[in-house]
Amino acid sequence: MPINFRNQQGFVLVVSLILLVIVTILVVNAMRVTTMNEKMAGNYMDRNRAFQAAEQAMRQGESLLQNNAETCLSGCTGTNVSGVGSVATGNTIPNTWSDNGSSSANMITGQATSGKYLVNQLSDTLRPSDKSSCKAYSIMGRGQGIDSRSVVVLQTIAYVCPVS
Repeated sequence: MPINFRNQQGFVLVVSLILLVIVTILVVNAMRVTTMNEKMAGNYMDRNRAFQAAEQAMRQGESLLQNNAETCLSGCTGTNVSGVGSVATGNTIPNTWSDNGSSSANMITGQATSGKYLVNQLSDTLRPSDKSSCKAYSIMGRGQGIDSRSVVVLQTIAYVCPVS
C-alpha cells in the first residue's frame, strides 16, 4: 500500500518550529531566574559584609570605653578621650564617625568594607536606678559593604561602672 505524502504538507515542520519556540522560551526564562538568584546572593553577601563591618566598629567603640574606663567614669568628652562624643541631646545623631584601626582590620579580613563607630555619653536621666553610680554611653557601629547602598547601623548601650 503506497503512502501518500501529499496530505501532510509540512505538518512536521510546523510542529518542530512550535517545539523549538517553547524550548527557547524555557531556556531564556531559566537564564533570567539564574541571573536573578545570583544577584540576590551577591546582595545578601554584601549586606552581610556591611553587618560584619558594623559589628566590628561597634566592638572598637566598646574597646575604647573599656580601655578608658577610669576617665569615662567621670564623663568622657571628645577632648579627653579620642573618639568619644559629648552628651547627646534629644535624638540627634552627631555627624562625626571614627574608624580608628579599621584599615588594619580590613587588611586582616581582606574585605573592602568600611566600618566606623560613634560613642556618645547619654544623659543621666536615661540611666536605670540600679546603675546610679554608672555612666551610660551609646555605641553605634556603621558598616558599609562594597556597594555604597548596603549600609548597616547597629547600636548598643554600655555602662561604665566603678569596680568595687
